[in-house]
Amino acid sequence: MFVWAIFFLYKVLFRLCVIFRVNSWCCDVLDLVNNFKRYQMNTLISNLKHTTLQWSISALTFSLAFSGCASFSDRPIRHHKVKLSGDEVLKLSGTYQLFPDLVYTKNGGAEILRYQGETERFHQYISREKIDFKPTENLSVDVKVLGNNQISFCFKKDSLIVDTVTLSSKLQSRGLLLLGNKYVEFQGIPYVLGGSKSEKTRIGLANDGGLILNHAYDNSGALLLFIGAGLSYDSAYHFKRIK
Repeated sequence: MFVWAIFFLYKVLFRLCVIFRVNSWCCDVLDLVNNFKRYQMNTLISNLKHTTLQWSISALTFSLAFSGCASFSDRPIRHHKVKLSGDEVLKLSGTYQLFPDLVYTKNGGAEILRYQGETERFHQYISREKIDFKPTENLSVDVKVLGNNQISFCFKKDSLIVDTVTLSSKLQSRGLLLLGNKYVEFQGIPYVLGGSKSEKTRIGLANDGGLILNHAYDNSGALLLFIGAGLSYDSAYHFKRIK
């Protein structure tokens, strides 16, 4: 009888030990699962924060960069230009004086240009290079509209060719021809840890048959975001037609 009592007590104790061990093992497994879930959640939150920061920087850079790109204004030349369409672009072909005789103002007027330093601007805007021209010299430029959206500029001095430039072009809805020598340069993160520089040129036909050249320029740096530093302008000139 005593032996059976001891055997029964042993079985009870053994079952209790098994139960407690199983419970302990289950607790360990649950702790492991919970820890893994917490790790996954922390990793997800960290990745979301990093991704959100990257998107925020990209969006800021994109918006600021394009807000600072060189842009044209139609107001100065609105009443002086001919709105070209289709084959009318061929009317731009001709020979013009290389130095401008008129400058268009912001309020839509046209003033006689007296500053001789503007003489070099036509060639510089087209070729992105600088040649020292003098207003007293016999200077001209032959403009020829080619096929496949191409246009050529032949710069002459005393009827001798000084330089020739051929560019792609695109007719804008406003009747002006946008030249394919647009220039854009970014340094670092524009307006935050760097800056941007851009310029572009378009030409058009004036009411009197002359040539209109419109050039836009923008150079913005990091300080623009805080105190408005930077340089931008939109200039337009008239060039008299020779033939």
